[in-house]
Amino acid sequence: KDISPVLGGSLIRSILTGANYPQNLYQGVLGRIRAGQNINYLKASILKAVLMRNQKKEVPMSLDPGRKDVAYLLGRLFAVLEKAQLDALGSINATIKDRFYGAASATPATVFPRLLKLSQHHIEKAEYGRVSDTRIAEIMEHIDSFPSHLGLEDQGLFAIAYYQQKNAIYKKQETEDEKGEK
Repeated sequence: KDISPVLGGSLIRSILTGANYPQNLYQGVLGRIRAGQNINYLKASILKAVLMRNQKKEVPMSLDPGRKDVAYLLGRLFAVLEKAQLDALGSINATIKDRFYGAASATPATVFPRLLKLSQHHIEKAEYGRVSDTRIAEIMEHIDSFPSHLGLEDQGLFAIAYYQQKNAIYKKQETEDEKGEK
């Protein structure tokens, strides 16, 4: 929607010739994610395709718990913190994603200490808070410090990791719910 003809032409040319994808495609998707607070399969796929082709980055198909890139870990952590909030408070008007996604993906040092402190209240309040606490601890053991700024490439990796972690959490929850029904 509202794609400039120049971007459309550049994108088709890169698809047909195997050349790098246009950088403004990547920036446009990141901007849409920040504005709409919504990361779906298509947006994650575009980010992954640009990182793999243009930056020669290896990006996993699904959640990779062994990956230690700080941006990837922070995206995973953000998804886990959001899940902890939802477990504690249920459906609410504004989740941490709605309020903090843009800042968390661009300037993590300013946001994550506050979110981690807030998560302790959510963990105490949730019925199964230990699960969230364990997930947070598993990710945090690989993060020495929060970077003051993430570049565009890392912001894309953050978004991909957030999407993958969120999907992994909900797939696991669906599987457990199905087992409980049997």
